Amino acid sequence: MSELGLICKQPGPHAYKQATVERPDVPNHLAREFTVNRPNQAWCGDIGASTHR
Repeated sequence: MSELGLICKQPGPHAYKQATVERPDVPNHLAREFTVNRPNQAWCGDIGASTHR
């Protein structure tokens, strides 16, 4: 590819930062305890498929 002057336009992998401390402004209500005793006790969501401009 380099002989023809071609370059890859595909972006590389995203470098996510590891959290080192718990964020005090976002309380951790579930604390990884995902078992609930009754319906409508805990809700969750995924924002991974949202689009950004």
